[in-house]
Amino acid sequence: MRTPGGARAAWLAWTTAAVVSIALLALTHYATRDPDSRLYAGISARLGRQPVRQWIAPQWWGFWGLEGPYCEHPAGIFLAPAALARLGFPAEQAAYAVNVVYQAASLALVALIARFLVDPAEARALGWLLQLLPIAFVFRIRANHEYALLAGLLLAIYSTERARSRPRWALGMIAGFCAVLLVKGVFAVMVPLTCALWLLARAERPADARAAVPAWTAVALMPVVGAAAAWGYEALYFDATGRSFLAVYLGRQLPAGTFTAGSPWLRVPYTAAWYLARIAWYAFPWSLFAGWAAWRGAKAGCLWPPALRPGAGAGRDWPTARQGAWFALVSAFALTAGLSLAFRKADRYLFPVYFLVGAVGAIDAARRYAPLARLVRRLDRPWVPAAAYLGLFLLALLTAGSLPTITFWRH
Repeated sequence: MRTPGGARAAWLAWTTAAVVSIALLALTHYATRDPDSRLYAGISARLGRQPVRQWIAPQWWGFWGLEGPYCEHPAGIFLAPAALARLGFPAEQAAYAVNVVYQAASLALVALIARFLVDPAEARALGWLLQLLPIAFVFRIRANHEYALLAGLLLAIYSTERARSRPRWALGMIAGFCAVLLVKGVFAVMVPLTCALWLLARAERPADARAAVPAWTAVALMPVVGAAAAWGYEALYFDATGRSFLAVYLGRQLPAGTFTAGSPWLRVPYTAAWYLARIAWYAFPWSLFAGWAAWRGAKAGCLWPPALRPGAGAGRDWPTARQGAWFALVSAFALTAGLSLAFRKADRYLFPVYFLVGAVGAIDAARRYAPLARLVRRLDRPWVPAAAYLGLFLLALLTAGSLPTITFWRH
């Protein structure tokens, strides 16, 4: 169903849901028991009281019993909460409030991207179906990096599609990349990878892939922009502190042995299996449908998009829904494979993958099961995703984060 002014109604609904959620965070003085969130919320609150020149160089300030410079990640996750606290918002809740915006932006962008690939009603339904993932319940009210990373990644992917016909959107690709770089540092490598896979998936023949010159140019420039941004960040950090940020950061995030410690023949398969178990659970139940869709696609010989196949008309068996499924599943595979090579592992590293896999499975389930299809059509209202978010947010707020979450196979 597409109602007149549906886009305006959706934005109004999301704005209302975000404003109400943020106001409730302030009124209730919300604080989670999650140690990472308490750390980021606390550092943001302290940073807001520092001179702006020092915002690039947060300290541990005694959190987790540590002192000295905080160099685990660039300072991007702290900047918006510190600014919000400086404007008068309760400092301890500012990071949670900003995370509400990142969540709303992520869910809205998922629907916008999906509209290029599937029926508009199905695309809009992702705005509430993905809120039912187990990982969404874990991260409902948090101050972590993960939704900021997801929002930046989705902005880059959305801009990639738009840049295929409107070159100026290449700037949006660079903006999304820089946002992820500033928030999550080396994890920004996933942005050019997924943008390139999107361009390959969307090209119905090899010539289409070559024709998207502005978008491919932006992908090629991302490493250059990243190097320039790293140099600029290092210069600003050194100017503020007299110390090097990169020397400490790279030593912590990419220490010696990151990809070589232990026996890779044992470690990599173990880590890959560990991550696959995470994907199966945190994207449940849609992960089951996504796995079945991947199996059907492999049996049908849809391992390669038309852009990588010779011959005219190679895209005749490549409808847009298949393009989306290939993009999401191959991106998920590439990110999981890359992270499986590293010695360190964590649930949160795969955060975008849970949503990629969940989106494929949710669409497949809606097409295969009539009751779910009827529910999708019945709830096809522009305000439903925002209303679902607000309801689930209130549930998390009222239970103070005490809802049980299932975690297994920790090591």
